[in-house]
Amino acid sequence: MTSPEPHAISGIDHGKRRSALVRAVAAPILLMGNGHRPRNLPMSTVAFRQDSSFLYFTGCNEPGAAVLITEAGSTLYLPAPADDDALWHGTSASIEETGAKHGFAAVRPTEQLEDDAGLLDGLVTIAVPDLAQTLRASRLLGVELTYGQNNGDPRLIEAIIQMRRKLSPDEIAAMKAAARVTRAAHIAAMAATEPGITEQRIAAAFHDVVMQSGMTLAYPSIVTVRGEVLHNFRYTNTLAPGDLLLLDGGAESPLGYATDVTRTWPVSGTFTPRQRAAYDAVLESQLAGINMVRTGTRYRDIHTQCSLVLARFLADEGLIRCSPEDAVTTGAHALFFPHGVGHLIGLDVHDLENFGDIAAYGPGRHRSKQFGTGYLRCDLDLEAGMVVTIEPGLYIVPAILRDPALKERFFNLVNFAAAEKWMGFGGIRIEDDVAATDTGPDVITQGIPKTVTELESTIGR
Repeated sequence: MTSPEPHAISGIDHGKRRSALVRAVAAPILLMGNGHRPRNLPMSTVAFRQDSSFLYFTGCNEPGAAVLITEAGSTLYLPAPADDDALWHGTSASIEETGAKHGFAAVRPTEQLEDDAGLLDGLVTIAVPDLAQTLRASRLLGVELTYGQNNGDPRLIEAIIQMRRKLSPDEIAAMKAAARVTRAAHIAAMAATEPGITEQRIAAAFHDVVMQSGMTLAYPSIVTVRGEVLHNFRYTNTLAPGDLLLLDGGAESPLGYATDVTRTWPVSGTFTPRQRAAYDAVLESQLAGINMVRTGTRYRDIHTQCSLVLARFLADEGLIRCSPEDAVTTGAHALFFPHGVGHLIGLDVHDLENFGDIAAYGPGRHRSKQFGTGYLRCDLDLEAGMVVTIEPGLYIVPAILRDPALKERFFNLVNFAAAEKWMGFGGIRIEDDVAATDTGPDVITQGIPKTVTELESTIGR
């Protein structure tokens, strides 16, 4: 394996970001970082991941940190090293040294936060994933905060969304660095594939490449021969000839920029005729969607176009009794493609989703109530610098196709008898991360095998 790439991002000035934020909000701001959270006892913690907005405005990956941002400047608050820290963890930098590394001239111990914040009128904040840190901010400001629900001051949330939703060239470069690691990891997983081994072995091959690179996983990897289970995080099956293996996984850079890539391939190394036909349809759908990623395109239109391509395949295979257009209009196609075509991606794998639909739906736009389309996670007019995933899929889900209510609703539109003959097929999803530009799509995760020829020449090699 090649040596890890440097992960520093040039060109990002976190101080300028903080200045722009406080100007937009016109109020002093408190941002809390995440702390260590116990896994099963206080000294045994889950893997640390900094809050993405805190990371965006500070670059600081220290647990338990906080920052006060005013028009006069910013103060970083850090936990002082414990007296016995050198014994257990080695000699630590002072909080002043750590603050200077992140460009802060003013650094104070975190226990001073309450006193300093109490001197600021009109202080605003947001909730973070760490419950203890959110409760601390809630008590300090006297407001109710719940991560993912009562997220904090609307002005601050809107300003953060506007700043984070479009990525700079340096941020996209960081994603591309993570994408190169993701490519190597997917190829390693493909090469390790053979009948008789477990999903766990494939997951280990993928994770090994990511860990050796100095990066981490952007999210728990999905590695499964039960691809019809959309978020299947269990690695319990043994790979058998005739199975399709779906791997949805990506690397994350040390400053939090994620990748999210899905590939599906035959365990035996060769697609069966039915698998090949279905795979070609999903790939055609994905390529049509990718081609639409450019400034000014409405993301919902990409979902519709990808759905129409898949619906044509369903019609050709006799799985629907109506035209592709009628299938998409009524939602009949969603019995085989029951999710949205993708989502924003950046510092989070589902970027800004903690703030809800206000981050990913345009003004006056709301989620559809239609089956399947209601899971569309984004409905924005794309702007240069927005990065989205394009991930259509085709799935044979017994729980959907045998659901009495759905069978009654779509009885005249879906050929349920024909669908029964597809049971056990599993699922196919193909996903890449794509930046919108004025001139067309910039595929951040390009180069990861996905044509039939590329896959069949890589599997088990």
